[in-house]
Amino acid sequence: MDERLKVAANHWAIKRTSDGSRWWHHPAIHRHINRLVCGEEVEGPHQGFNAQIARMAPAGGFARGLSVGCGSGGKEIALIKAGIVQSFDLFEIGEFRRDQINAKAEQHHVSDRITIHIGDAFQFNPDALFDLVYWNNSLHHMFDAEQAVSWSYDALRDGGCFAMDDFVGPSRFQWPDEDLEIASRVRAILPDRFHRHPRNPAKSLDRQVSRPTIEHMMQADPTEAADSAHIMSAVLSAFPDARTIPTGGLVYHLALNDVLANFEEEQDAALLGSLLLLDETLARSGRTHYAVALARKRA
Repeated sequence: MDERLKVAANHWAIKRTSDGSRWWHHPAIHRHINRLVCGEEVEGPHQGFNAQIARMAPAGGFARGLSVGCGSGGKEIALIKAGIVQSFDLFEIGEFRRDQINAKAEQHHVSDRITIHIGDAFQFNPDALFDLVYWNNSLHHMFDAEQAVSWSYDALRDGGCFAMDDFVGPSRFQWPDEDLEIASRVRAILPDRFHRHPRNPAKSLDRQVSRPTIEHMMQADPTEAADSAHIMSAVLSAFPDARTIPTGGLVYHLALNDVLANFEEEQDAALLGSLLLLDETLARSGRTHYAVALARKRA
């Protein structure tokens, strides 16, 4: 296996605890994104995405799904339990994931509907084509977006569906100057209480947003946002009729990173709602970090 994948596997093997400082832990942001994706403020991460996949599924659900970079398999198991997918082939690069996936599958009584593959998915030769290829915040870890999407197209049977919910912002998080200026101005208008560091209360968060160095990105996880800037063009090249939905992130992902830990659910609901409206407006103008794409392979 590629040495870079081994470094990435070791990075993700480290257990992390939530301190509420990231958008993917925030229920209000989940509801906001779900509304953008499916038209309803449903609860839970990726539930709007799942609703759209369900709308594309045949009666009885997709017979055979494929997911790359599944983590512990929770998102895919949820699709099985909801009847949207009957079975999944799951790919991960860390051997430690096997036990995690198996434990979760056993907990939810779906072990017989899960096939686990540890290694480079692009070396996989399936014995049959798939009805659904599912990417959930893992496509941006691929080194070549065009290759990954083309591989996905080839893995689908005619009429099969491609479904992606992913980071599609600048590769290696090299934010353009205009985005840094917007994010920094958003942080600057927030009162002091929002700038307490969630992991070190004696320290204040920077009000100026900056981009990480590529060296730092490569050392931490060589796969992080490796070719993310080319994901949308790759999707539209392979699936010209794809439905794409920008879901934002310049504000909730970049400007409010760490700051989110200091938002009080009720007290600051109106403020967060206003900031999410700004984020939605920016996304519609083309400044988005995340997007959903849904497509069907034509015969």
